[in-house]
This record gives sequence, C-alpha cells and structure tokens, in this order.
Amino acid sequence: MFFTRKRLSNYIFQIGFNRCGTSSLAHFFEQNGYKAAHWQNGTIAVGMELARVENKPLLTYCNEFDIYTDLEKVNMWRLPKLKWRYPIFRKYLNRTDVDIENKPPRYAYKYFNPLEKQYPNSKFILNAREKEDCIRSRLNLNKDNRKIIYRSCRCGDNTHDSIDDLILCWGSEWDEHHKSVLEYFKDKNDKLLYFNIENDSIEKLIKFFSELKLEARYWGKKNETAIK
Repeated sequence: MFFTRKRLSNYIFQIGFNRCGTSSLAHFFEQNGYKAAHWQNGTIAVGMELARVENKPLLTYCNEFDIYTDLEKVNMWRLPKLKWRYPIFRKYLNRTDVDIENKPPRYAYKYFNPLEKQYPNSKFILNAREKEDCIRSRLNLNKDNRKIIYRSCRCGDNTHDSIDDLILCWGSEWDEHHKSVLEYFKDKNDKLLYFNIENDSIEKLIKFFSELKLEARYWGKKNETAIK
C-alpha cells in the first residue's frame, strides 16, 4: 500500500494492558497513515524509563512516532544479551546503576501522569476487554514452546511459585491500574478514550479522534490468540 504519511501535532498513547488489542490499534492507525510504535522489542519502554531516570521528557529517546502502543519490556535481565542489537539497551545499561537480574518489567504505559503533563495536548486510550480474557490470553502465550515464556508481572519475571499466584497478581494489577487511570482522567474526559475491544465499535474510537478522519475499513484483529 502506498499513501501519504500524515503527522499529528501531538501524540496518542495506549495505556491499557497488552493482549487487549494493542497490535490491532497500532495497525489501524498505521493503515490510516499515521506512524505507530508497537512494542518495538521493548525499546520504547526502556527509552522512556531511561528518560525518566535522567529526569528528561519521556519521549527524549523515542519521539519519532505519533502513536505509542504496548509500552512494556519484560525479562529485563536479557538486556545485556541484546544490547548489541538495540542501542537504547546499551545506553540504558551504561547510564543506570541497576541490578538487571532482579529488575522488574518496565511498564511505561503506567507513566500516563508525566506523559499528560509533559505533552499536554496528547490523548490517551485505555484499551480493555474482560479481565479474565486478558489473563487467559497471556497464559496462552506460554503454550507455543517458547524459550522465553510470559511469566512476568510487576513483581518481576518468574517470581511466583504457582500460576494461580501469578493470575492473582495480574488481576490485582489490572484493577489498580484501571482505577488509577480513570481517577486521574475523571476531569479530563476529552483526553481519555476507554475502548473495550470486545464490546465497543470502532466507530467509538473514530468519533473520539474525529479530527484524524480515520476510516473504519482498516480495523481488524491482529496478533490474536484463541481464548481457551
């Protein structure tokens, strides 16, 4: 597909959990002509974390995109192995004094407060689905015989003794994050879109971003895992 690349005057940040349509959202904006960063192997989250540690604007090391989705980096202990592939990992390791082996995941989507203050004209998407479906989707990531499985939570990687404990941690983290986001934006309704990928029509998103002239025909599910 060939199209003219559009540019936003501000940014859009997706601040919900992964496995809740993050790939679909990035694809939708991309197909509509905007530049979206989806996960990027964790480089966006690490770049934001480095900027935070250095007390710089969070997009200092990753400001070339319009839309940011899936802002996390799990398995931080792998950074030394990947630093030659991703320069931002080298920069993070060189400029921070952290215990990488015990460093919990970096969830940059939780930085909605400083992002809103630093980029005041930006908008945010709290993407969601049924909490239990999100959890099952994460668990299904572990069924592909991967070398690195998804057992990460705010406590760290592979820190829980059982799957049940991991599920409880994910659930409480979900509840607390959603509560914090909705509380923060309760008087800023024009800045936050709550978008349930299972129940809401794409027209809800299109209407919220009416100035972007988005086309519904580009909406579809990407990187979907079956719910079992």
